[in-house]
Amino acid sequence: MKYAQRLSAATTIASIRIEYRELLTDRPRVRRVRIVFNRRKITLSNISKFADKWVLVIDDMEGMRSQLRMSLTNSGFAKLHIVANIREALERMASNRYDVVLCDYSLGDSTDGQQFLEHLRTNDLISRNTIFVMITAEQAYEKVVAASECAPDDYLLKPFTAGQFNARLEKLLERQEYFAGIDKAADAKDWARVIAECDKALPARNKYFVELCKTKAAALMHSNRLQEAANLYREVLALRPIGWARLGLARALAMQGKKDEAQQIAREILADSPQFMAAYDFLGGQLASSGEKKAALEVLQKARAVSPGTMNRIRELSTLAVSAGQPELAESVMRQALQKHKYSPVRQVNDYAILSKALTNQGKADEALSVVADARKDFRDEHSQIILAATESVAHRAAGNDELAEAALAKAMAGDINALPAETVTAIADACFALGKEDEANKLLRHAIQNNPEDETIRSKVHDVLIAAGKEITEANAMIEDSTQEVIRTNNDGVRKAESGQFDEAVELLCEAANRLPNNLQIVSNAALVIALALVKNGNNPQMLAQCLRYRDLLVKKSPDYPKIAQIDSQLRLLQPARSSQ
Repeated sequence: MKYAQRLSAATTIASIRIEYRELLTDRPRVRRVRIVFNRRKITLSNISKFADKWVLVIDDMEGMRSQLRMSLTNSGFAKLHIVANIREALERMASNRYDVVLCDYSLGDSTDGQQFLEHLRTNDLISRNTIFVMITAEQAYEKVVAASECAPDDYLLKPFTAGQFNARLEKLLERQEYFAGIDKAADAKDWARVIAECDKALPARNKYFVELCKTKAAALMHSNRLQEAANLYREVLALRPIGWARLGLARALAMQGKKDEAQQIAREILADSPQFMAAYDFLGGQLASSGEKKAALEVLQKARAVSPGTMNRIRELSTLAVSAGQPELAESVMRQALQKHKYSPVRQVNDYAILSKALTNQGKADEALSVVADARKDFRDEHSQIILAATESVAHRAAGNDELAEAALAKAMAGDINALPAETVTAIADACFALGKEDEANKLLRHAIQNNPEDETIRSKVHDVLIAAGKEITEANAMIEDSTQEVIRTNNDGVRKAESGQFDEAVELLCEAANRLPNNLQIVSNAALVIALALVKNGNNPQMLAQCLRYRDLLVKKSPDYPKIAQIDSQLRLLQPARSSQ
């Protein structure tokens, strides 16, 4: 039987795929064949292309799930997972990597598709190369996506035809293939490779030119190459006034210390585009970090009036309201958000901690303790229990339950502080201050600063905890600066000892600091480098080599293109014969 007849006789996409593969084997020059299947024209090369793609469909309507399954199957997609809600989607994503996600906007849940997308992107829960398509019947969705910095790759308005669906996917899959290498490097946070791959592609100035510029500029920012990033943003703006480029320039300037200029750009963006939510977030954060909390609150409340926004914006607003002495506002905003997202996985344990603190600051200690009890039902992991114990301690102290407050604080402090996120450390410090344990609180805050030396957000949180504890602004600033200088002195002392040949003392000093401050990359990198230098000078030592490699692996994990990795490797290569003989 001729191939045309055999293809026409096929009754399923699976059988068409088999016949098509045989056709390619026999006639490899065939590239594009169209047939009619179920009264629809199908390009057989696309059947082959789509067959290897994993697709996740999220829709709360059973009828729509069935329709999408049929459309995808008839288009040649064979690897499908169909779920009804966000929780099921997250469970699937935890064990599968998807090439395409099709998500309904109105999920019937408390969390809509746009908020879910922002949750995924913000928390790196899907690859940058994953295609995310929003499906909606709401004509107003165009305004929703225009107001968000985190937009889907595309969206489809219901009803849509199979032809429209396939045409969109073909274009998106083409883009996916083009950016595959760049996205893989970005997922690995290998920013040097992202920049190099973009530099290879940019000279072609093809249809992806502007997106390549955006990707490269973001990688430059991550690499702390701020002036280069600012220059690239300006080059894009010379072509056309794109919002993301204007905001990117503002961020680059702010990180260079040019905060007034950065704030001015943000204000101009909002004057021109009042729906640009990311500009509100940026400006609010800048004002808050400068101590202008009232002005920052006004900006974030304007943003909330324009769009209810993501949980991240709600968290920023609520936290800022508490630190600015407006716990009533924090309670109102966070309680409303938690009620809306009551059964949604986008909630975090810190949301309940913020609400509890807002209630405690209003003298509602019993309500604050009730919030903690509710949170414990849903957040049972060790890290969450530590945060809730610290929060509970403060509420018990406010309620006059001193013994219970002490017990809760002891539970919060029982773990390894080096393994805790900085936000958790500051929460424990806040509880220590509430119970009059000032020395313990200061020790925790110093650790938070020294372990996160470049993180302005952490410095701001430490400052807020100190002010809430009754410290003067000058005293708080002095404590933060002294903590910063202390770790700088430790680093410099270790380097000087190594330069003078005192390797044992240098290794001991820097390794102690590195073990205590695993997020301080300067300390960790110098500890690894000094060990490598000592090994070159004194001969191989398996135990020291293992320690050096552990620090190096930590650097690679946290910052693959950290400059000092090359220096460490150059020294380790001198040990290669000894390492090979082990």
